Amino acid sequence: MNFFNKNRLIFWVLIILVVINISALISFFLFTKTAVQTPCCPPEEQQCNAFRDELNLSTGQTLKVTEINKRYKEFAEPISMEIKGARTSILTELEKDVPDTIRLNSLTNQLALLQSKIQRENITQYRELKRVCTPEQAQKLSALYRDLYGCPMQNGQMKHRNRHGQGESKNEKCGNPCEAVQN
Repeated sequence: MNFFNKNRLIFWVLIILVVINISALISFFLFTKTAVQTPCCPPEEQQCNAFRDELNLSTGQTLKVTEINKRYKEFAEPISMEIKGARTSILTELEKDVPDTIRLNSLTNQLALLQSKIQRENITQYRELKRVCTPEQAQKLSALYRDLYGCPMQNGQMKHRNRHGQGESKNEKCGNPCEAVQN
């Protein structure tokens, strides 16, 4: 009889442990749902806020920067899509057993024109942003663009301006120093 009592005790302990585990799993799934957090503002505003914070822009300057960035995005986004399409076409042509050299040259020329177009728009955007900035802000803007293009500052200016964990050794790998952004 003692044997049956021991088994009954183990049986009920196992039942209780199973119930505890099931309730723990249920509460885990119910109370630890990660809510999808919507950003407080659209990506364009977040980008503008980063500019505002980095350059210490006033409210009026922030509004102008937002408008400049909006115009840039409206112009650059379709070109960016065309660039992706041209690159895809080049890769598709290269995957063929016998790629058409004339078509590849044509696609390469098309890609170069698109990249030239977007680069000119980058320059226009930079100039417009620079007009909004004070001289100190313009210097910070120049450093931001240098970081964006991966070009270190010359003459020791903003020497410790490396971002995203990039040390000076990475900047030294750049080879020739990048030309200064001109007005």
